[in-house]
Amino acid sequence: MDLFTGAVGIGQVHDFNPGIRAGGLFWTIPVPEHALTADIPHGTATLALSDLDQEDYHNLHNALLDGPSDPASVTFSMKWTASGPPMNVTDSVHRFTGRFMLSTIQIAWSASAPGFSFVSDAAGTTQNVKSVIGRERNGVFFDE
Repeated sequence: MDLFTGAVGIGQVHDFNPGIRAGGLFWTIPVPEHALTADIPHGTATLALSDLDQEDYHNLHNALLDGPSDPASVTFSMKWTASGPPMNVTDSVHRFTGRFMLSTIQIAWSASAPGFSFVSDAAGTTQNVKSVIGRERNGVFFDE
């Protein structure tokens, strides 16, 4: 999650992420099984974590360099609900295929770091541009 004092790309003041892992994997972490539920046939999924340890790198450049950071904590809850019929998408050139449904999503998010805290608007009051829920296969799994 990134926070800016102005337009995106200008005045970034917080960059919350889990850092860069061995092997170069960045901004990605495994989550406990209880944090994720999915019922794809019925078009619902949730992802929720509380008090997840993160780092606040303050800006993208510093984050990409794995530079100095402050300890931080984030809590979030996301719930997807299908709002349209399933659609199949396949790109053989890039070895990607999936079955997706347009969806709505409700997100509640908060963060804290030394001298700073943030809480999003109540879940359901934010505007969603586009979201999908579904299953995909790509790369070595494309032909399965």
